[in-house]
Amino acid sequence: MVKHVFRALAIIPALLLLLLGTTPVSAADVRNGDTVIIASGDQVNDDLYVAASRIVINGTVNGDVVCAGETIEINGIVNGNVIAVGSTIRIDGEVTDSVRVAGATIDIGGKVGKDIFVAGNDINLTNVGAIGRDLFFASSNINVDLPIARNVQGYAGKANLNSLISGKVDIGATQLTISSTASIKGNLTYVSDNEAVVNSGAQILGTTTHNLPKTSSSASRNMGIWLKIIAFLTTLVTGVLIILIAPKKASAVVESIKRKPLSTLGWGALILFVTPIAALITFITVIGIPVGLIGLLLYGLALYLSQIAVGLFIGNLIIGRFAIGSSRGVLVGAFTLGFAILTLIKLIPYIGFPIWLATALFGIGAIVLSQKREKLPTTNIAETTTVS
Repeated sequence: MVKHVFRALAIIPALLLLLLGTTPVSAADVRNGDTVIIASGDQVNDDLYVAASRIVINGTVNGDVVCAGETIEINGIVNGNVIAVGSTIRIDGEVTDSVRVAGATIDIGGKVGKDIFVAGNDINLTNVGAIGRDLFFASSNINVDLPIARNVQGYAGKANLNSLISGKVDIGATQLTISSTASIKGNLTYVSDNEAVVNSGAQILGTTTHNLPKTSSSASRNMGIWLKIIAFLTTLVTGVLIILIAPKKASAVVESIKRKPLSTLGWGALILFVTPIAALITFITVIGIPVGLIGLLLYGLALYLSQIAVGLFIGNLIIGRFAIGSSRGVLVGAFTLGFAILTLIKLIPYIGFPIWLATALFGIGAIVLSQKREKLPTTNIAETTTVS
């Protein structure tokens, strides 16, 4: 299961790198903008790469669809794979191959010919569609109402199985519910502190095995892997949305590190080390407690955003030699590549903490400097640009 997921994740950076001209794409249809719509009746006879705030596909795509956006709707036919990252994703059309998506809210009610790899907060698989092979998921809440031709594997806070599953089920969940409409042809194995709720009428033809988390070291390791995958995808989605909503601010962050690396490092060190001390000092007085709490919350947010800033910078250094301009698509491709590289580097033993520290210093410093640059008078900015 984990191998399949990592294979899916490896495809996302590689393909998003091709978005909107980040590298030469001779055999693909590349589109971007605030809104991109493939109207009903329209036909795209190639792979389709899209980066936009709103993406709607009502027509037919004879190839793969790779997209990133705030809202993504696929109501038409995709004769290939769908790879998508967004806040809200809805697939009610037909996908002949596999679906690999990550987002906050995901609704899939269409027919999927092969596998579904899905990660998100709320996932709903409605009974209108069907899955031709396997379902892999990581979610806070998932409802499975559509029939699945083979197996189900994944982790969730709450998982509700309500449909026909022709293979086995292997799930880790805080609460697992098997409804009266569910029919599992194979074995049911689940890891949870709680007994599964199996409603009257539910059919489990295979063997049911309940493992407690503390007695299953392999399940704990798998859970840790899933949590890292979720964290990666969540940050990836956040970064893409920030770029789509505020591309100029994203570009300003990259320029801050490029033009003033020492100033960036200095501001990062100042905020990284001084902020916790200042927040603790404010806790001495009752009146200062709210201020200290707000300061710590902003401090945590800055640490989180620092990895997005540095990931975008790394990607920009790599693809800047091939891409011209700073369109949303170029920025999305740069961030996706850079963040994937940064994540892999942090997994190397013994250098994880130094890389984290460097990321925090440069990322926080870049965010601060980019905000200071925006507050400069327009004439000064123009003069600075001309001199450079």
